Amino acid sequence: MKEITPKELLVFILTLFVFANCAKKQLSAETIVNNSIEKHGGIKAWNSLKTLSFDKNVTLFLEDGTIESAIKKHQEFTFYPSLGGKITWKTKNEKSLILYEKATIIKFVNDSLVINLEELRKAKNSFNAALYAISQPFNFLNKNTILSYLGVVHLKDKKVYKIKVAYKSDTKKSDKWFYYFDVKTFKMLSNKVILKDHTSLVENITFDTSTDFIFNQSRKSYRLNDTGDKTYLRATYFYDNFKTEYQ
Repeated sequence: MKEITPKELLVFILTLFVFANCAKKQLSAETIVNNSIEKHGGIKAWNSLKTLSFDKNVTLFLEDGTIESAIKKHQEFTFYPSLGGKITWKTKNEKSLILYEKATIIKFVNDSLVINLEELRKAKNSFNAALYAISQPFNFLNKNTILSYLGVVHLKDKKVYKIKVAYKSDTKKSDKWFYYFDVKTFKMLSNKVILKDHTSLVENITFDTSTDFIFNQSRKSYRLNDTGDKTYLRATYFYDNFKTEYQ
């Protein structure tokens, strides 16, 4: 067997060092998010969407495990030629509609137009939150987003990449968002949000593949204590009846 000279050994070590550094540089938050976007359907397909609609069942639980409410919502979003959409749902006593068109929020309750400014503000927040949730991870790469790679952690029995998603308009009082991506598939498995009065962890349990995209199908939201442990199940979400239309 040929002996390795000191010069050859040095070249080998330097090659490994360069390779390790390159690999480390390539493993950035942007790279992880880009890979996740491709896993979930690809940015080209997402940017080609004209409309997206689906049903969302939301069940809220109290701390003792009893059901606080159970509502089925139908959500529709229009992306082209301009952003619009509507959210409809019913309870025992009310039928509600939130409509967004031409950058204006309109709300009806039992076919009556809502004019209260505080209710309209809440309606706008509800629409924006619904759009934000269904647009993940596609909406993580834009000029207003700041991504930070926080390393590999364990989520249940899986290794995941932990990414912090912040925004240029954030202040010290803003909510803090963290997302977790499977290290093998880059599928988005969970997210944690730190709010003013509590911290929540949302786990993506199953996924819908009935369209060109991988959307969440069932999710569970837990309240966490100060040490990061689950205290109780706050909500379950189930999405179905996805429909897409392209430009």
